[in-house]
Amino acid sequence: MSSDSTESKKTPKYTDHNGFLMPYGFPAQNFENALGYQPRPNDVFIATYPKCGTTLTQHMVYIMLNNGQPIEAHEKLDRLFPHIEEVGADYVNDEENAAKITRSNRRLLKTHLPYEMTPVNTTNGSKYIFIARNPKDCVVSFFHHTRGFGQHYDFEEGDFDVYFDLFCRGKVDFGDYFNTLKSWMDRRNDPHVLFVKYEDIRENKASVVKEIAKFIDADLDLSKISRNSGNVGGNPDIEVTTASSGNDTKTLLDKILYFSSLEEMKKDPLRWSSERKSNQTPFIRKGVVGGW
Repeated sequence: MSSDSTESKKTPKYTDHNGFLMPYGFPAQNFENALGYQPRPNDVFIATYPKCGTTLTQHMVYIMLNNGQPIEAHEKLDRLFPHIEEVGADYVNDEENAAKITRSNRRLLKTHLPYEMTPVNTTNGSKYIFIARNPKDCVVSFFHHTRGFGQHYDFEEGDFDVYFDLFCRGKVDFGDYFNTLKSWMDRRNDPHVLFVKYEDIRENKASVVKEIAKFIDADLDLSKISRNSGNVGGNPDIEVTTASSGNDTKTLLDKILYFSSLEEMKKDPLRWSSERKSNQTPFIRKGVVGGW
């Protein structure tokens, strides 16, 4: 659809940071501050264009590095695995915050920036996992995401044709999908970058989990029994006993696959986002391939 046919209709509200669009209300100073962040050797970045499997991959990595434990109902993903463009480098470097976002000596960060804007150190051991997704699925999911956050976009009754036009022209938050994808594809053979397709996660998540574990060099044995006291995440379906009993048969891989399943991630949605109105689509919506 041409831009002429949509220009008279309501469009999402964004904050323009020197030509780069961000959700309305994201602090400009934090965005600028984030661009100057100096990566640490133990940093693990999940890098994506929005709605390409970001939250899923974050949770997979978090469980992997947190001894099989998922993010609990009272916890917030954005505090344990922060979005650096939103919180800024000073937040990440704060000693108290740094402790919160570190698991198994890996500091966990998220970005939606194209490669050339991402704080990167190619030689110090920091790692970047980029997730790519079919643009048709991405644009539909991003449309529902944008309608669901009225405080950031003021687009709760927005029209898909309007949004689709903006998306195709790169006039949405975090810029042009295709430019971001190409920027990371061009670096997919670099040793500090792991390029993963969302479709591969859905087809064979166990294989992708193993690939990620090897890439971040976390010295993890995914087949090892991951022992904790009590039921994991308070879920009686996974029985976990004390380490001394020897009765726990759930491996670390088992727990990553279970707790990152769509069914489990639909539970306790406030872990992932702010509360939504009852008439809005949930933050964790379909998560399928070909859902467009």
